[in-house]
Amino acid sequence: MIDINKPSADKYREWVRMARNNGIDWRKIYYANGESETYLIQFLETQKMNNFWAIDLTPEDWYKIVDSEKESEEESVNLEIMNRSAELVDISQDNKVNVPTVPQSSWQLYKQNLLDNGFNKNAVEDIEKASISILKKLNNNTVETGPVKGLVVGNVQSGKTANMAGLMAMAADWGWNFFVVLSGTVENLRKQTQSRLNRDLNRPGNVNWLPLEHLSKHTETGKRAQDLHFEDSRRNAYFNVCLKNSTRLKNLIEWMQKDENKYQQMKVLVIDDEADQASINTADINSDERARINSLIVNLVEGNKPNGRAVNSKVMSMNYISYTATPYANFLNESTPESLYPKNFIKTLNTSNEYFGPKEIFGLEGVEGYDGLNIVRTINEEDEDQIKMLHEGETDSLPESMKNSICWFLCSTASMKLNGYKKPISMMVHTSQKQNHHRQVAGAIKNWLYTEDKEKILNKCKSVWLKETSEFTIETFRESYKNYGKTDDKIIQYPKFREIEGIILTLIKEVTHIPLDEDEELDYHENIHLCVDNCANNGINDENMHVRLAYPTSEKNKELDHATAFIIVGGTTLSRGLTIEGLVSTYFRRTTQQADSLMQMGRWFGYRPSYELFPRIWMTDDTIEKFTFLSTLEYELREDLYQFSLAGADPSVYGPRVKNTPKVSWMRVTARNRMQMAREIEIDFTGTSAQTIVFENNPAVLQKNINVTEAFLNVLGVAEVSDLNNSFIFRNIDFNIIKESLLDKFILEYGPSVFNNVEAFGEWINQVTKTGKMNKWNVIVAGTGTVNDEKNEWNLPFGSVGVVNRSRKNIKKKDQNIINIGVLRAPKDLLADVKEKDLPEDLKGVYKNSKIDPSEIRSKAGLANTPQLLIYRIDKNSKAMKNTKLREDLNACEDIIGLCLTIPGIRSANNLYGALQVKIVDNGRQEWSHDE
Repeated sequence: MIDINKPSADKYREWVRMARNNGIDWRKIYYANGESETYLIQFLETQKMNNFWAIDLTPEDWYKIVDSEKESEEESVNLEIMNRSAELVDISQDNKVNVPTVPQSSWQLYKQNLLDNGFNKNAVEDIEKASISILKKLNNNTVETGPVKGLVVGNVQSGKTANMAGLMAMAADWGWNFFVVLSGTVENLRKQTQSRLNRDLNRPGNVNWLPLEHLSKHTETGKRAQDLHFEDSRRNAYFNVCLKNSTRLKNLIEWMQKDENKYQQMKVLVIDDEADQASINTADINSDERARINSLIVNLVEGNKPNGRAVNSKVMSMNYISYTATPYANFLNESTPESLYPKNFIKTLNTSNEYFGPKEIFGLEGVEGYDGLNIVRTINEEDEDQIKMLHEGETDSLPESMKNSICWFLCSTASMKLNGYKKPISMMVHTSQKQNHHRQVAGAIKNWLYTEDKEKILNKCKSVWLKETSEFTIETFRESYKNYGKTDDKIIQYPKFREIEGIILTLIKEVTHIPLDEDEELDYHENIHLCVDNCANNGINDENMHVRLAYPTSEKNKELDHATAFIIVGGTTLSRGLTIEGLVSTYFRRTTQQADSLMQMGRWFGYRPSYELFPRIWMTDDTIEKFTFLSTLEYELREDLYQFSLAGADPSVYGPRVKNTPKVSWMRVTARNRMQMAREIEIDFTGTSAQTIVFENNPAVLQKNINVTEAFLNVLGVAEVSDLNNSFIFRNIDFNIIKESLLDKFILEYGPSVFNNVEAFGEWINQVTKTGKMNKWNVIVAGTGTVNDEKNEWNLPFGSVGVVNRSRKNIKKKDQNIINIGVLRAPKDLLADVKEKDLPEDLKGVYKNSKIDPSEIRSKAGLANTPQLLIYRIDKNSKAMKNTKLREDLNACEDIIGLCLTIPGIRSANNLYGALQVKIVDNGRQEWSHDE
């Protein structure tokens, strides 16, 4: 018996992968491309005899290896689908630019800079693909067409600035000469962005990058527009990072327009960073007046004076691109021609397989491969009450959960320092937006670390360390994030606690703000730096200490040659834009009803190079529930954009749909004054994929569902064997039969909304079907192995299918009467009703193993508008995989019937219903972007 996870099994796995690449199906691979176990035994003996394989393999070992590779392939297909990008493009937009290849081009120099600074090759290739894709949608002469307006949907803390700089570099190579980056509302962050862009882009080459700051009609000689060179013969690229401040924006517009000749030579690219902040029109929808900042940005883009009056001339080219990770307000705010609505294109950015985002951390219900990482801990009600008392000065003691989070920070910092980590390491404490609360919390943290007996702190650290390192291991990390892009040797592992005790004692020896040296420069030490980051702490305090967060520069970091430790207490300034370096411990207690605001507070999203095992987050149950909802919200928005991008939907007539929580009082996608053009629709099932994944473990209920399902299948007529050979199919079934014979009788206490709103769902289906936009249904009875095989079977009048194995999730709050399997559907089963003969030649023979999105394959087979009902019978004795902490054996009273409804996206510009959907306005004529 061998351990199939060890490197010694790599050669066997490689044989399996090569066989799959050559198109051999799994059934034959189980027998090493033969027909029986006898052939397999002979094959294994031959491999050993010829010294190809050194270890004796039993057939059982081989089957385990094949099963493992099969599961990995299915996971890979699903994960690739999950991370796909989407583009909705105005049909007129597609210029002929390509990726600059000259070594001295701005793009190639920037690309090399990224690689030199530790970006992996795949991440840089993603930036290149995204940049050229966006650049192709721009126009270098908009005098006649009017400005180009687009939206790029990124991810929180995902390297958005690198993508923006990449686009600027490429655009400069193709002749754009003036770049405006609209940067938030905080001056410190504006300076940070200006400095970073100058550092990253300003390299000797074919383009001469020149930064400009604080522009106005009174700008000093030499930096006035009339002094600069915008001619095509000059390869200058000027850029200005402008605060979203009414005075700064007014001054910028006046600077640009002061010299009419220079204005006409400008080829402008405006990048609106964090475009859902400040840029949105929050004025009353019935008002003729816009919000001031929004009005100025509109005037900048439309080429008007700051007061809105027209100017005599136009810039040669005006392109406005908004970037945000939370685009709900940008979609739902307004869509008139003179607004900032992205009428020309909407694009989503991919993340690499090293990114920790909402779906990786909080998981996605019903989506395979996303159970979430076990790094989120709960702040209980008692601790929450104590935090409130601490805020009000009624106590100076810390709640137990905060002590745990501090101890984890100390242990993590010590472990990373032990392993040679040299960059800053941080803990974030975000419990309130009020400055006096920050002072109270910071004081209590310092007091506990100073006054508590050091042995007691050390003992608590040890207790926390042992608990946390046993609950989240390298094995559980790999199990939860299967396609993570780094090998184990690149990830810092947990040391023994005795190895980090001394470093912990050094860390807590002193707790100060950041001291200053004799030259009044920031002077960092080996202990804890306690920073209070808010506007009240911009200077130096009476003790000659810098209170606000200030990480050492890269030069200073090299000089120090050790990791610096920071505990940062704050609120609003920690909510957006600021990157918390080396964030390993987060204590987060903030309440908001706005999804976009809450998501932007997630400083724990992002990349965690080398310290992947160390991040932990403490939250209340309510906040955990909200972030879990946001994970689905983000996924469904991106999925919606993707489905409509397949149809070539034009963003000027398509209003993106944004899921809204059914608990309106619990959370809104954005503030009400930021979604004036949204219309709330109660019914929306377009593109739905609903799986039953939570079941009541009640023998009477489970048996009744088996009986109901078998009776339903008996009325469907003739069954057809799928080309996949693991399923039976019934084609062209009227939904009313499904509803009346199955859904109305099926007992499901914890089903998705579709199953709990069967009447509304049925009404919607019938309406869409009548329009001809949706066909009748294909019902699929899916199983394992091949149909009519002699395995553990579900015997039906028309044949038999193998029952499926689904384990239950290992959930902390356990209720043995409730079974949560997390995901029901296998991705390949979406292809069960595809007839190979209906596919184009390039997909025949390979579509079953293709990584192409199943919806694309179904479309090419003529099934784009055909909904599916998949039915599974789950073995009550299903076993969890060995060596997993995320799953348990099913232990059901009876076999479980699982149902999956899949509704295709309506592939046209005019869909029927939306959840929250923008109203498209064309030349003053208002219309909903769907049929009514």
